[in-house]
Amino acid sequence: MGVPSDTLPRRSTPSAIDQAGTWFWDFLKKELTPYPGRALVVSRVTISATIVMLLVMTFRIPGGYLGAIFTFFLSRENPRETFRAGLRTIIAFLLAAAYLLVGVTMLIDDPLTHFLWVAISLFISFYLIRVFADYGTAAAFGFMIAGTIPLWDEVALNVNARVENTLWLAYIVAIGVAVATSVEFIFRWIHPTTDLTEGIEDRMHTVESLLRSAAADTPLDDKSVEMLSLYATVGVSRLRRLILRSEYNSHFKAQMSAAISLVGRLVDIADSFRLALDQRIEPTDSIDRERCRLLADEIAVLEKNLTSRQLPGEITRALQAESPHFPFLSTMEKTVALIPKTFTGSESIQEFSSAPLDEDAPARLFLPDAFSNPAHAQFALRGTLAAMVCYFTYTAVAWPGISTAIATCFITALSTIGSSRQKQILRLGGAIVGGFIFGMGAQVFVLPYIDTITGFTLLFALVTVISAWIATASARLSYLGVQIALAFYLINMQEFTIQISLATARDRVVGVLLGLISMWLFFDRLWVRNALDEMQALFARNLEMFAEMAEQFLIEDHPQAIKQIRQLRDQINAGFQAVNAQADAVLFEFGPSRQRKMEIRANIRRWQPSIRTLLQVQITFSQYRAQRPTKDLPEAIVRPYIAFEKDVALVMRAMATEVSGKLSGEVPDIKKSGMSFEQEIRTYYRDLGTPIPPESSDVIRLTESLTSVLSPLYQDVHTTLDAARSSHQFQPNLQAKTQFD
Repeated sequence: MGVPSDTLPRRSTPSAIDQAGTWFWDFLKKELTPYPGRALVVSRVTISATIVMLLVMTFRIPGGYLGAIFTFFLSRENPRETFRAGLRTIIAFLLAAAYLLVGVTMLIDDPLTHFLWVAISLFISFYLIRVFADYGTAAAFGFMIAGTIPLWDEVALNVNARVENTLWLAYIVAIGVAVATSVEFIFRWIHPTTDLTEGIEDRMHTVESLLRSAAADTPLDDKSVEMLSLYATVGVSRLRRLILRSEYNSHFKAQMSAAISLVGRLVDIADSFRLALDQRIEPTDSIDRERCRLLADEIAVLEKNLTSRQLPGEITRALQAESPHFPFLSTMEKTVALIPKTFTGSESIQEFSSAPLDEDAPARLFLPDAFSNPAHAQFALRGTLAAMVCYFTYTAVAWPGISTAIATCFITALSTIGSSRQKQILRLGGAIVGGFIFGMGAQVFVLPYIDTITGFTLLFALVTVISAWIATASARLSYLGVQIALAFYLINMQEFTIQISLATARDRVVGVLLGLISMWLFFDRLWVRNALDEMQALFARNLEMFAEMAEQFLIEDHPQAIKQIRQLRDQINAGFQAVNAQADAVLFEFGPSRQRKMEIRANIRRWQPSIRTLLQVQITFSQYRAQRPTKDLPEAIVRPYIAFEKDVALVMRAMATEVSGKLSGEVPDIKKSGMSFEQEIRTYYRDLGTPIPPESSDVIRLTESLTSVLSPLYQDVHTTLDAARSSHQFQPNLQAKTQFD
């Protein structure tokens, strides 16, 4: 007889599927949790889309799905900018309509030229959304092309009917724009506080409450705990999108984007700080509690300044070492101290408001690298191949009902979020939920029992609410909401009746799935790599471009330097957005290396706000150099200045080299270099027996700001990557690209 074991059975390790399921469920709950302002945005979208639907059904307007789906895209930081964006959208649709009518007049009769015209039109559409400076206008142009190509293949319609329906597509979008803008104005009149202001204020107030509870040695209330966890999950991608789509000038947008990134970083650290407080065993001392109180006061002042768009004052309090009782407190102090630095130079150097680097330069139609960067042509070719496969398929099998594949290809290409895996999940999920569950499910269980427009309106509004709620989640999930709405609208807004034919719904859903499959084969498989590799490469490329910027005023061609700095600044800002997008995509990559990927992602997300702050300081420094060329400065100041700028470039290139997985050479001590430069300025004017002029004082202050950000950043990057290389956790041999997908 065997001897019974006296040990407990070992607990089984959760499988990868169980871990992924647990993570996804927790992720979904946090993404869908209400946050301040979300209900207002959802209400605006729902009311606008529902009004458009009623107009489409009442006046029998073709292409109604376009007018409804555009209500998801038009919301801006303020009604004026919404109106301007809407006006540009209408103009783009009219230009596309003119292009279509001219093109089909010359090329529609011959099958070969018609096929070539379709391919060329699709290529132009995909190419424009990559190279046109106004992304929304280019997208509107492409929407018109994608929606009209199937229309001109309908042989059952005569030419006059096809021309009329083409013009109706532009008209329905104009209706959607007018409705969305009107609703935006009404909501802003009822609720004057903007989404951007409310988002910043709530996040900073939540962190302030946490610090005040720590200072009082009392637990944080449940509501604040919930909001802190929510904001740490949602992030600040929506706030960055609001500021980028606002009416403010580009310089202010860049400054606010950097400040918003730091606020997001502060929330992340505060959430870790809260968890550490919950696990604390030892009692705290009065010194640490006083530090919490002072930091809460600083955050309260910053909150007031940022929400009222006043320039925040510099934080001069000396930073202290990390407290053993309050982990992450010192990191929070450093992050808060960085926020005013994003506005460096905007207060004391007033003449910079009209400096050569400012954004009042002539607006350009195309991006600077529109015709030199092969990534743009690759993007357009991938999209065209995917759409042409769909076009060839439904034409060859004579199944015009699945022509929704063309629109699906274009609409899914509009997203700049994440990697192919993330896009595949969101696209397929949107088609299943919006097409099969909401679309066909309603046709089976709901629509047969509805015989009035009132009942259909309630159903339409309910689906729109759900779609808009998901669309107002973080960038990791928001695209799913748009896909759900698109699939449902394609089924129910093409005819002017309650659609109960499963054959019609089947055709449109199959068309959507065909478009998704084609996009996966051609768009997501050609010239792409996994999200982590892309994230590292983009981050390294940003550092390289930063080094190039630091070297520009060392060349003698001053006008060319100004032009190059302006271009590099725009490319780096675009790179920041691309890095954030890929960071979101890494969350959707599972497997044995997931933990390592998440650690690398966390490191890059930690460094990104500091790089943003550094960019604003460097831009202000460049503004000064634009006003005072090197040849106008005393020789005693020029030499240390050139040495300092070279050292800045060397440090940035060293970081880029290490992020790329390589070993860097000898790196100068940037803090020592900055102090040497400052001392040379002071010595020069002391020897002259004159006080330091305001311009030179500004340079000293800028140098201190730059070194105070760059020096600890380099140490952090170098130490982290050196440790990662020792444990073989960092990805080697990455080649940076300028493709910002």
